[in-house]
Amino acid sequence: MAKVFVYGTLRQGMYNYDIYLKDQATYCGHGYIKGSLMTIIGKIYPAYLWEGQDMIFGEVYDVNDQTLAHLDELESYFGKDCQNNEYNKIYMDILDNDGKVKDQAYVYEFNMDNPMNVNLLGKDILEHDYVQYMQKKKLNSQNLFDDEDMFY
Repeated sequence: MAKVFVYGTLRQGMYNYDIYLKDQATYCGHGYIKGSLMTIIGKIYPAYLWEGQDMIFGEVYDVNDQTLAHLDELESYFGKDCQNNEYNKIYMDILDNDGKVKDQAYVYEFNMDNPMNVNLLGKDILEHDYVQYMQKKKLNSQNLFDDEDMFY
């Protein structure tokens, strides 16, 4: 078993949660990681970067090796230090509401060493919570997928 911290489309209520985690993982609670959360131009999922001091909200899950392998596939993680990774898998401290370490887990970080990723970063997600950000975008749009600004 391994612990994974999820901050984007793998969170409860998001489309990848039902596919990858709902029946394959055990929810351990919520937490925070320090860094930056950003939109990705042309994508409907976020980029996490470890650089930064924002407290990024997410959920921690226990997953088995098979589920972890499926998550690696989803995140286009091909192995440690592989330049072609869309996301790198790093082991990080998970923080509580007060910023104290409460756990450790794998986190998928947007790979800025991949040349295809370099020009794709959009805007900072100021809510530091991707689900909250998407709910706000949906409220501001009749149809979430018609709102071209959401891709920046």
